[in-house]
Amino acid sequence: MGSYYKIKKLLLTILTLMLFLLSACQTNNVKEEPYDGVLLKIAVVGEQPNVREEQINFNELSLSELHHSNLRKYDAVFIMEDHLSDASKSKYVEMYKSKNIPFFFVGSRANTIPFQDLENPVSYEEEAERINGTQNFISGILYEGEEKGYRGWKLAYPIKSSEVQRDNVKGIYSKVFKVVENEVKKFLNYRWLSSKSEDILNSNFPVKSELIYK
Repeated sequence: MGSYYKIKKLLLTILTLMLFLLSACQTNNVKEEPYDGVLLKIAVVGEQPNVREEQINFNELSLSELHHSNLRKYDAVFIMEDHLSDASKSKYVEMYKSKNIPFFFVGSRANTIPFQDLENPVSYEEEAERINGTQNFISGILYEGEEKGYRGWKLAYPIKSSEVQRDNVKGIYSKVFKVVENEVKKFLNYRWLSSKSEDILNSNFPVKSELIYK
């Protein structure tokens, strides 16, 4: 009888260990699927990133060009790590508030704080030293108006076997593309339609109403 219980206990231990290993393998092998949505046009300050998706059109611009450009043809802006210091200057901070487009700051150790229009502005270096945020690879903001303020995103490095995978960032870019299509574009299209509706209501021309959303 004692031998029977010993064998049963051994089998239970082996089964528990197998389930643990299987769970660990499944967790470690979880990967972000590539973005498979519509074509996105993204302005990049710095060297354009290496991504898996083919339906992403990047266009490299300087901060000055970005500041003086109409960005309506773009879906988002990426500002790469080498340009974050200049990007925290006050004239550009105002741009992130007025351009009506999401900005994503790649490799920022200060999250988005230096890039928001605050009463007491800080430089990127000061805030990066204070926060030293190393868990997130990309931080993004979109100004939604005085009432709502800024919408923000933080996209962290993947973790495998309790180790942060800093060299595996293509999945993070895929997440950003999904955010742009699923959250940002819908919001901006709604806001654009709302502004157009106000223009029409204030005009003297007859309007034919029709259902826009199905």
